Amino acid sequence: MTRASALWVTSAFYAALFLGLGAHLPFWPIWLSDWGLTDAEIGQMLGTAIFARIFGSTLVPSLADRYAIRRFTIAATAALSAIVILLHLAVATKAALFALTIAMALFSGGLIPTGEALGLRASQTYGFTYAHPRAVGSAAFLLVVLALGFVIDRFGPNPIPLVIIAALIVTGCLGMWHPGGGAAPSALDRASPRDTIALFRNRVFWIFATAFAFGQAAHGVFYTYSALHWREAGLSGQTIGALWSVGVVAEIVLMFVAGRAIVAWLGPTKSLIVAATAGVLRWSAMLSDPPLWMLWPLQSLHALTFALSLLAGMAFIAEAVPRRLAATAQGVTTGLIGGSMMAVITIASGFAAPVWPPESLYWIAVIPAAAGLMLCALLDRLWQREPLSV
Repeated sequence: MTRASALWVTSAFYAALFLGLGAHLPFWPIWLSDWGLTDAEIGQMLGTAIFARIFGSTLVPSLADRYAIRRFTIAATAALSAIVILLHLAVATKAALFALTIAMALFSGGLIPTGEALGLRASQTYGFTYAHPRAVGSAAFLLVVLALGFVIDRFGPNPIPLVIIAALIVTGCLGMWHPGGGAAPSALDRASPRDTIALFRNRVFWIFATAFAFGQAAHGVFYTYSALHWREAGLSGQTIGALWSVGVVAEIVLMFVAGRAIVAWLGPTKSLIVAATAGVLRWSAMLSDPPLWMLWPLQSLHALTFALSLLAGMAFIAEAVPRRLAATAQGVTTGLIGGSMMAVITIASGFAAPVWPPESLYWIAVIPAAAGLMLCALLDRLWQREPLSV
């Protein structure tokens, strides 16, 4: 495969993957609400499902590394996830809906960490910038959020699962040809159980993974309740979609224009510090229930709280973690630790939502963001930009 072809396939894969995520992340709570769940039930159901996602996003990438079946893993989990979403269209009871929610979390959990590992590997193998195809994924996220905001205002949330199913099918097909998994399996490409155990015992890796996960999980309150809160405040679906889009546009601009240069200039750990500081500021400002005009610049901070953090995290993994353990490292960071934190934050939000004012829920984001900032500072002192001893 040529460099241009590898870049195109990687970009198309990210586009499909994040098109599905863009239909699911901001709008799935609205679909659940329309189905008949209360705000508290939505928070508790999605929070509980995160525990299944933790299992899937930790075990699946580890198996993909262990047996060097990363492409097959993408295809299989995407197909199973599409089937589960299809079954949602016929669900009639809360118990069945809960079971399908758990199954979706379990099967889809490994898609992003395995896909990110393949994207990072493809960029290293073929010599293109990881941030550029990843930004294409963010652009796809943006487009589907804008389009679905318009569609939901006019036709309701019924198209949401259909968009997710289509995106998962394309993701699975492209995963089978992903250039990040093109090399034939070899002993060097397989992670042994001893390798995995050594990674799990490395203190610096755990500090990184925990710091990164705190920063990402702090977005959990926003992901779960922002659309519902804004809709209850009288904002239209198009305005809600536009607010989400501002953050994604800022994310795309950072990735395409300055992200790589910032991380190269500051280094992975100091870039994480900048991202964590922005997170503390962003979620603290949301405590005041800011007016609409203030939401636009606050949403722009997503470029730092999410995009810069992501690029810095990928840079750390690329420099510190052996390639044969990249999917495992992604799974532990975003799945085991990040998923656990996201579960706690989402469930806590679900219990607090009926009794707290909506803006007060962001205390549940400020606290992990501040903890992540402290851990980023510790990581900056401990890691000397050398490969980890695993």
